[in-house]
Amino acid sequence: MELASLTCALGPDAAGTLLSRLLRDSRVCIDAALYEVGPSYRWELVRAARRGVRVRLVLDEHASDGNAATARELTAAGGECRVAGDHQAAAHGKLLFTDATVAVGTGNLLWRDAPRDRRLRFPPDAAPLAGTREWWVTASGSRSLESDVRRAFDAHWETARRPPSAWSTGALARVPAVGTPMPQVAPFTARVAARRLRLITGGSAVASTLHVLIASAQTRVLVTVPYVFLAELSVRCLIDLMAGVSHHGVDCALLLGAIPRADDSRLLVALPFEVRRMDPARSTTGHAKGAIVDGSALISSANWSSAGLGRNWEAALHIEHPGAAAYYAAAWHRDWEAAVALDV
Repeated sequence: MELASLTCALGPDAAGTLLSRLLRDSRVCIDAALYEVGPSYRWELVRAARRGVRVRLVLDEHASDGNAATARELTAAGGECRVAGDHQAAAHGKLLFTDATVAVGTGNLLWRDAPRDRRLRFPPDAAPLAGTREWWVTASGSRSLESDVRRAFDAHWETARRPPSAWSTGALARVPAVGTPMPQVAPFTARVAARRLRLITGGSAVASTLHVLIASAQTRVLVTVPYVFLAELSVRCLIDLMAGVSHHGVDCALLLGAIPRADDSRLLVALPFEVRRMDPARSTTGHAKGAIVDGSALISSANWSSAGLGRNWEAALHIEHPGAAAYYAAAWHRDWEAAVALDV
């Protein structure tokens, strides 16, 4: 039986440090499909390219939050950069492949999404960090997963295009309020059967995976997403599924990363399961898109919107491992206890 080495990490606790270690340790290749890469990670990719690592980066076609400068400087350093997505569908994945390690997560390579310890230490040795709540996972040693990632990235790369010639540095997007959630914890590591790891790409494929997981749940469905747009059919379908299984005794709960829209709040408080929202004054803003269903966890880049569960290029990793599920569930419960009820 093929075994993979699994590392689960949270942001802001340790995910940025884990990702920085991966980038700095790379010697052969870095393939990255990311919605945004800002200056705090741009130099990691540039430095890798300068030391001879083959760097290929696919960014979403928007110039803000550093994308334009990242494309320009990485190309000048000898790396390759392409862009994907348009006004109808974004290239919204958070996927990295460095040498023989796969990383899938929920945040962008920006300081607010992935702060890191200056000495690349993990908690409890590192000082607590402020940033958005993120979920990340890395895996190595699975030939099947590596093959799936290579195939998915190569297909994404082939359909991407050169950055626009007129792409100048764009204005910064609105920055969410962030805090320092406590306690902060070290990554969780385990050996897991390779067949228990499954890569999913594409928003509609992530939606289908969530549909199957929720519909077959036996004990629990714990979800965290930044927001839900209930007017969208794909989102309402998942919410209705959670309501349905909750009526059959499954423990369901939804944790939002921020204050939802007023019309969504009115519908959410009427659900047969509890919904709370994170508060940066008590913890931080939630940017993770994850679910714990029974003894498995899904870490995804997809928001619960029509594009996130439909047209967007998204990436997710489904992990069937009780230890990994327990790690993310414990994080979910800590955030839940610090969260507040919805305002109507």
